Amino acid sequence: MNEQSSPTPSPSPGWTFLARGKQKDETISRCPAGHIHLDYGRLTLRFEQDEFLAFALMVAEAATRLRGVSPNMANHWIVSKSSVTFSRN
Repeated sequence: MNEQSSPTPSPSPGWTFLARGKQKDETISRCPAGHIHLDYGRLTLRFEQDEFLAFALMVAEAATRLRGVSPNMANHWIVSKSSVTFSRN
């Protein structure tokens, strides 16, 4: 029997799946109360949406610096209240 796993986990009712890392316990999702849950192994961080967007921008800046690119010369994030868009100059 050749079974393939789903590329994204099935969220519980009312939950919205947003992203998945390389491991099955690395996920980002929104709960029915509207909080963003970042699960990384045995660690879970819970954010309000605006807090999560600020955190994501901070992590993106750190990743850019680790790659040796000045944040001013890197690709830019466009943030609105409802979404984050990655774009190139």
